[in-house]
Amino acid sequence: MPLPDSSLSQVCRSIADFVSSKLAAAQNHIQVRIGNPASAAPAQGDSDHRINLFFYRVEPNAFGPAPAPNETWLLRLHCLITSFAVEEDKVSAGENDLRLLGSVLSAFHERPILEPVTIKGGNGSPGTTVRTQMVFQPLGVDELNHLWATQGDTAYRPSVAYEIALVPILPKSPRVGGPLVGAVGFAVRSDAAGRHEPFGGRAAPPPVEAREVDSGLEDWAPRVCFVAGGACAESVAFAVGSPALAAFAPRVWVAGADGAAVRLLWEIWDAQAGWRPAAAAVDTVASGPRLDPDRAASAPTTAVTLPFADHAGQAVLYAERTYRRAADGAQVSLRSNPLLVNLF
Repeated sequence: MPLPDSSLSQVCRSIADFVSSKLAAAQNHIQVRIGNPASAAPAQGDSDHRINLFFYRVEPNAFGPAPAPNETWLLRLHCLITSFAVEEDKVSAGENDLRLLGSVLSAFHERPILEPVTIKGGNGSPGTTVRTQMVFQPLGVDELNHLWATQGDTAYRPSVAYEIALVPILPKSPRVGGPLVGAVGFAVRSDAAGRHEPFGGRAAPPPVEAREVDSGLEDWAPRVCFVAGGACAESVAFAVGSPALAAFAPRVWVAGADGAAVRLLWEIWDAQAGWRPAAAAVDTVASGPRLDPDRAASAPTTAVTLPFADHAGQAVLYAERTYRRAADGAQVSLRSNPLLVNLF
């Protein structure tokens, strides 16, 4: 029974598959292998060329703090790519080595950031999508000598090295994200003994300020707020089963380029499963670049339905806009500020 895949092996396999496709390995009798160079060296009489990927060094990501044990860990890999060609049609093995290695260099030069790869998580945990970047790493004589000195009697073959950034290491039991803060308040205690008593002060949600979306920019993002009772809100809270929750009929005001298409998307949270998408998207349009709480009573709004109302948890609503970037034609999605619903 084969060992289960890991996120590390899946990324390394995706790089090998990329090399295989760029070199048309099946048509050109090329084997693309993962392992140390000594195990990839062809035996006497072999007729297939070989490209070997030797992932020889693993380093932590140089940016940001170290993640918690149950969070995704980003690493940098170092890979030595070696060609083991054979002689064919009066072309020497040495020249074919250079042809293979040149094709690899050309492939990574043309596409240093590879296509997105979906990495599967273990134990039913959610996976992730990653785009690895191949960064050329010139090796000095000493480094090459140290690497090849570990390969026994295998003779040195033309090689190049790359740094792969960044590779996710997925935990088997990923961290469940926590809830968001919906309001801030303070309370004063007369002595230290009362510091663990329930909060008895007044908490206030963030005020909604007038905003102007600069729709003249290509990458403008929508701005949204709830409109209820003639007032704007970005954070609301209700007790489950309360009359206030039953009476809450949320409507959303979307500011942006007049008539621009946007989608309203819900995400929900509970203590067992954390954050996840929920409910179908609602298509609507922006009503103009200005969002002004003083004009909430007459604002054009879109009705939305809460994704749940029968248990405690949180729901967040975003307005998402998608456009095609002029510089490279890439499709880009931009999200608005979040609107939070807290049920307790």
